[in-house]
Amino acid sequence: MSATCCGTAQHVDPGYRRVLWVVLGINAAMFVAELLFGVAAGSVSLQADALDFLGDAGNYGISLLVT
Repeated sequence: MSATCCGTAQHVDPGYRRVLWVVLGINAAMFVAELLFGVAAGSVSLQADALDFLGDAGNYGISLLVT
């Protein structure tokens, strides 16, 4: 994607990317933890919530790709 839109340069704050990396890591860690505990406990609800964390992590990953 282009760094310009409509003739104006867009600036992405490095702090914004850092925050995206942090929340991506948190969501990925929660996905793994909840998936492991869900399987160990035989809880489909925990496994489903783990998939929600995976989806959130994917959204943050996509956000990092486009910034």
